[in-house]
Parts: sequence; C-alpha cells; structure tokens
Amino acid sequence: MTLRNDATTRELVTWGLLNASRVGILLVLLMPLVVTSSTLFPFIVGKAIYARIIIEVTFGSWVVLVLVAPKHRPKRSWILIAFGVWLVASIIAGYAGVSLQRSLWSTYERMQGIVDLAHWAGFVLVAGSVFRSVNDWKWLLSINLGVSLFASILGLAQNFDIFHQILKVFAIGTSARIESTLGNATYVGAYTMVNIFLAFALIALSWRQSSSPPPAKDATHAATSRAARRRRRRASRPQGQTAQFDWIPFARAFWITAILIELWALWLTETRGALIGLGAGAIGFVAVYSIWGKIEQIKKASYVIMGLVVAVLLLFILARSTSILDPIIERSTTLSRVATIGPNDESLKGRVASITAGLKGYAEKPIFGWGPENYLIAWGKHFDAESGVRERFDQAHNKLVEELTTKGAVGLITYLSIWTAIIWVFVRAVRRREEYEQAFVILVGAALGAFFVQNMFLFDSPVTVLQFAVLVSFFVAEEMRQRQTQLDQAAEPDGPQKSESPGFADKVTGLLASPAGGATIAVIVIVVIGVSIFSLNMKPINAATAIVQTGAPNITWEQRFGFFEESIDGFPALANYPRLLLLSQVSSNIDSLSPEEFSAGLALIEKEGAQGLAEEPENWRLHVALAHFYQVAAQTDVSLLDKSKVHVEEADKLAPRTIEVNAIRDEQERLEGIVAGQ
Repeated sequence: MTLRNDATTRELVTWGLLNASRVGILLVLLMPLVVTSSTLFPFIVGKAIYARIIIEVTFGSWVVLVLVAPKHRPKRSWILIAFGVWLVASIIAGYAGVSLQRSLWSTYERMQGIVDLAHWAGFVLVAGSVFRSVNDWKWLLSINLGVSLFASILGLAQNFDIFHQILKVFAIGTSARIESTLGNATYVGAYTMVNIFLAFALIALSWRQSSSPPPAKDATHAATSRAARRRRRRASRPQGQTAQFDWIPFARAFWITAILIELWALWLTETRGALIGLGAGAIGFVAVYSIWGKIEQIKKASYVIMGLVVAVLLLFILARSTSILDPIIERSTTLSRVATIGPNDESLKGRVASITAGLKGYAEKPIFGWGPENYLIAWGKHFDAESGVRERFDQAHNKLVEELTTKGAVGLITYLSIWTAIIWVFVRAVRRREEYEQAFVILVGAALGAFFVQNMFLFDSPVTVLQFAVLVSFFVAEEMRQRQTQLDQAAEPDGPQKSESPGFADKVTGLLASPAGGATIAVIVIVVIGVSIFSLNMKPINAATAIVQTGAPNITWEQRFGFFEESIDGFPALANYPRLLLLSQVSSNIDSLSPEEFSAGLALIEKEGAQGLAEEPENWRLHVALAHFYQVAAQTDVSLLDKSKVHVEEADKLAPRTIEVNAIRDEQERLEGIVAGQ
C-alpha cells in the first residue's frame, strides 16, 4: 500500500512539475505585450526582465522534473550542443574583448549580452524537452500567434488613431509607422512575418486532423468528398458515443484571420527587411515542397505561389521607374520605400558603411572579436564621417557581420553550426513526416529561414530573439523525437529498455525518492531562483526606474543627483548609461545651476566619469560626453579646458573619424583659440 501511495505521489509531483514547466514557457510568449512605463526604454527593459524572471522560475521547476522523472530528461540533441558551444564561444569572446561588463549585460537600450543569451539557452532546452509532440506544438504556436495577433491589432489601432484608452494602457503613442507594444516598426515587421508562416503551418496541420485515411485508387469522387468523410467518421464512432465538438473550422477561421491582419500590419510597418524575409521564406517553402512534398494539391498551389512571386518581382524590377507603376507606388508609402532601394538609398548607405566598418574591425581582431555588444567600439574606430552617413551604429544591422565583428571567426562558426544542425534535422523530418505533418514542418522551417534573411537587415531585440528561440526549440523537440524513435527501434521487442543516461542522474533520482531528498532539492532551487531574481532582475529594473525619475519636473538638482546616484549604485553593471545621461543633463542646463549645484554636479561627474572609464576604458562615447561637459563648464572655470583636452585626445584615438569626435575636436580648437587670444 505504501509503495502504491509513493508511486501515486511521484506521478502527481511529476505531473505538476511538467505542467509548471509548460505553463512557464507559455507565459514567456506573453513578453511582447509587456510595457513598463515607469522604466527607461519601456518597450525593452520590462520585456527583458519579465522574460528572464519567468525563464528562471521555469528552469528551476524543470531541473527538479528531470531529476525526479528520468523519462523527461532531454535526449541528445546536436542543436542544443551547438547552441551551448555558441554560448561558450560568446563567453570566451567577452573575456577576450574590450569590455567584459558590456558583453555580459549590454545596455538598457538593448538588454542583451551573454546573461540574456544564457536565459534563452535555458528556454530552448526546457521548451524542446517538455513540448515534444505535434499536438503540444500546435498549442504553443497558436498562443504565440494569438499574442502576435493582439499586438498587430493594437498596431492597427495606432495607425487609425482609435481605441485611445486601450493604447494608453500599453503606452502606445502616435507614429508614422505602426510600432504597437514593441516600440519599433522593424521589430513589429519581423514579429508578424514569423507568425504569418506559423499560421499557415497550423492550417496545414489542421487538415491532417480532419482528414480520413486515403481511399483506394478506384474510389469515386463521392467517396472522397467532405460529406463522405463526415459519414465515415460517424460510422467509425462507437454506438452510444456522443459527437465531439468540431473545433477545427473555428480554429481555421482564427488562423486565416490572423494571416490577413498580420499581413496588413506588416505592410503598414513599411519594414523592407521583413518583406524581403517574407518573400524569401515563401520561395524557400515552394522550393523544398517541390522536391519532397507529398500532397499534390499543395505542390500545385506552391507552383502558383512561386509564379506570382516571380511575376511581381519581375514587374517591379523591370517597370519600377515607368508610368505603369509610378501612380501605384505614389499612393503607398510602403511601395515607395521599397522602390527607393538602390545605391542612393540613405538607409542602405548607412548599412553598407556600418558593415564596412564592422569588417575592418573584424580584420583587427579576427579570432574572438571585440566582445559581444561591443560593436559600437569597433564601429567608432573604423567609421568615416566623410561617407555622408549621419547615423550611429551600435549594432551591425546584419547578424552575420555582428557575430563576426563581436565574436570573431569562432563566434560566427559556432553560430552557423546551430543552423547547420537545424538544417540536418529539418531535412530528416521533411523526408520522414507524413503528408500534412510534413507541410507543417516545412512551413515552420520557412518561418525560421525568413527570420534568417530579415536578420541580414536588422538587429536582435527581446521580441525577435523570442521568436528565434521558439523556432529553434521546435527543431530541438523534433530532433529529440527522432532520437527517441531510433532508441525505440533499436530496443529488443521483449526485453526491457535500457536507460539512455544511467549513472549520476539515476543515483540522484533515487535520493530524491525520499521526502527529505525532495524537500532539500526544492529548497535549494527556490533559494537559487530567489537570489537570481533579486540580483539579476529586480536590481536593474529598480535602477532603470530611478533613471526616469531624474527627468521628473519640479525637483531640485540635489534630488536629481540623488536619483542618478541611486541608479548608478543600484546596478553598477549598467551604470554607464545613467552616467551619459547625467553628463547630458548637466551640460544642457549648466547655465541654470547655482554655484553650489555646479560644484556638486562637477564632483559627481568627476567621480562617476573616472569609474565609468575604469570599467570601459575604450568607451569613446563616454570620452566624448566628458569632453563636451568640460568644454561647456570651461565657460565658468577656464581651467577645465585642460580636462576636456585629455578626453578629446582619447576620443580621437578611439573613434577618430566619427561625427561626434569631429565636433568636440573642432570645439576644443575654437575654445583654445579664444583663450590664446585673451
């Protein structure tokens, strides 16, 4: 009786932990809707912190799950191995780079870096382990699509200037291009692009669930009609069994609606990279399905899609500057933006200049690069203001160049190894899956391919990284399913299956069988999660909140300096942003400061400036900000001009041809000329 009770208890615990892990993953999918108006960068900071907290709690429950229940331990996955190697390569590149602190934590504006990447590695591991079946992924992708649909609807409301009270809740203001809850039109474009493919994938999968086994070759058309299929399903149902609710038509209506709305939203974002990614994904789907596709109707439809895509491209290329298309292009801002793609496009010029600077940076540090999130340092050293580009690039706007510049050849190779492993799993799945499940897998793969293409024109954000993690997790789950099938086929029919991972984990499982062991591991996990949430998440969000308070109206400079110190001391790892903001605010308002306020500000700036440069000695933007402050302050105390000169010279070494350095260099010469004349 005791053994039976123990077994029942373990089953309940396993069930609870498994579903807790699944719910945690699903909660992460809500991250795009998180907006924290009380923090700096409300569309970035809150999202990142929310995702990290949920992932940490979910990962903790999953760790206990795999210790308690061996059957839920992840199977060997080359994708996971490649992801882990990429993470390790990123850590090494951070240590070898110019600023380990920035590599670990990034900035408030981006909230990425190694710490964030480690969280997403945990997400992929857990999601790939606890969502294994096609039905599991149907629900996960549907929820992801639902969140994306809601964000798209909010974007449309923003475009048409309606539902103001709802938009106010999400801090959505007016914008020429819809930004929704993501704060940037390009992010919305990438987000909707991925989910358009996922909606098509879910529709394809639904046909499997509603179709019956294929009829014999000599079956009549009537036998394959919808009415016939319904009759066969009713005939196959046991007598007395009530008919189940058919949810499939309603689900298809939802998915089709999502496609239409998200296509509309994508169009209104005017995001050319996402549109190119959408087209590339569609072409990729057609190409793969024409080779391996098993359903003739979909094959024929894919040929039609390919023909339409090619026709549109040819029409646009050949007739772009003719009277045929000009009237149409003039009526659409999106088409106008697409039509401007060419050598004279300012956005393209900026990206070319950025990529050129990034490649020059790579040539200087080819093995491990400049360190993750240190692209700005490499860009500053090799950018030339004479190119005519006026935009500052802290990201490459090209994922491959970003990896190459910040992590060197090692980083790029390990990153591409993830894609290589995914392609291997993808091809095996496409060749082995049956009919509609095959179409489902190909469309998910098309979403991932489209993401790769659009990332050649964009940079990562919390929301786009989430979509990448979801898609990678899908193929991790597929690889684990393939591995399990191999194990099942290799096992002897009548003999017990051999455990794939005997040893330490099984011994731990035995120890956890006792109430004391289970309680111990639960306490350890809870403590670790609590410490992690406080140190990695609550501190930075409190610091980001304090930064916002520095801009509050009707506060004294003493209070403002106090908020700056609170933000800097609250989370030193991200302190250089409030330091830059401190320098900017004081420089802009120096004429309104009393002598006492000026002295207090000067003392704070000298202390924090020295600390900031000690942490990031090659941060040329901090040198520029300090030089500008001392140049402005020299109007009050001319001796400060010597201090500005030091920072001008350092900035000139680090970023000699940037617009900002040219400006402070010219200003220094002007001020020194005035002093010399006096």
